[in-house]
Amino acid sequence: MRLETSRLVIRSFEPDDGEAWVAILNDPLVRRFLPPFPDRTIDSFNDAIEQRRKREAELGYTMWAVALKSTGALVGQCGLNPVEGKGPEVEVAYHFAPASWNNGYATEAVGAILDYALGSKILDRVIAIVMPENIGSQRVAEKAGMRFEGVGTYYGISDFKKYVAESEWWSSRRAS
Repeated sequence: MRLETSRLVIRSFEPDDGEAWVAILNDPLVRRFLPPFPDRTIDSFNDAIEQRRKREAELGYTMWAVALKSTGALVGQCGLNPVEGKGPEVEVAYHFAPASWNNGYATEAVGAILDYALGSKILDRVIAIVMPENIGSQRVAEKAGMRFEGVGTYYGISDFKKYVAESEWWSSRRAS
């Protein structure tokens, strides 16, 4: 899979992405807004790539690498996953290296992913769930065109803010 925006390439992960992926997901600034998980390693990266390839083949979506078009440097990941690994809801998730924050990359990537999923009718509805203290991610969801729907409990954590995008109104919103 490969999507391009004006500044980004959203693509399947490659073996050379491992070190950057591990660094991003182990960064304390990134982890503070995620459910708890074991430290990432190159082995867990390799396992993740295999799982993502299977998910993409089965469902047509997964988490993808986000790289700068100008340099090819990996700055994050963005994509779609069944919520809590089982669904039925599907979430757009995004995690970026702190050095790339405040450049609009996450908003750009989320918009492209939603266009792909909703515009192509792969999905009818996508949610984003954001910890209440993660103001930056709330802004990403809003700027990408998602609508606040309320709060909920996900991954065993209560009070996640829930945003939604639906194919019914997404294409007309993006066209305006």
